[in-house]
Amino acid sequence: DVRREGDCLSVTGLSGKTASGGELPRLDCGESGSTLRFLIPVALALQGGGKFTGHGRLMERPQGPYFDLFREKGIACSLEDGVLTVSGKLTPGEYALPGDVSSQFVTGLLYALPLLEGDSEIHLTTGLESRGYVDMTLDALVQFGVSVDYDGDRRFQVPGNQAYQHRDLA
Repeated sequence: DVRREGDCLSVTGLSGKTASGGELPRLDCGESGSTLRFLIPVALALQGGGKFTGHGRLMERPQGPYFDLFREKGIACSLEDGVLTVSGKLTPGEYALPGDVSSQFVTGLLYALPLLEGDSEIHLTTGLESRGYVDMTLDALVQFGVSVDYDGDRRFQVPGNQAYQHRDLA
């Protein structure tokens, strides 16, 4: 729920509750590829998936690294009539990703994996090209009370059973 209160927005999250009626939540990502790539794993971790839509050419953007991981993990995904549906449960464990494609895939997993019931690891199969963006992600996680151990090269150790701490931000 999002409410405008004067010149502020008040956002109330799901706090682990499922979407109404047990249906997968429908998430309109506008034209934002980063929003889409960040929310896919979060929706899998919290809601068992989601139905993602967008505008312009958003739904044509490549999602291959996720789709490869999802096949490995038994997560279903399909793109029909401009709606990307992912369903299944993100589980703790090892996730191998190329580091020489968009860092958005790494960020999405870094946002979701701490919420799982067990520890996880992200292993980059190639060098990380967008280190600055991943550093920003790691900084944001710390601000919200989430810890991740990054070896500075290709491995992220992500303890599970964490919870994001709310913050007032300007």
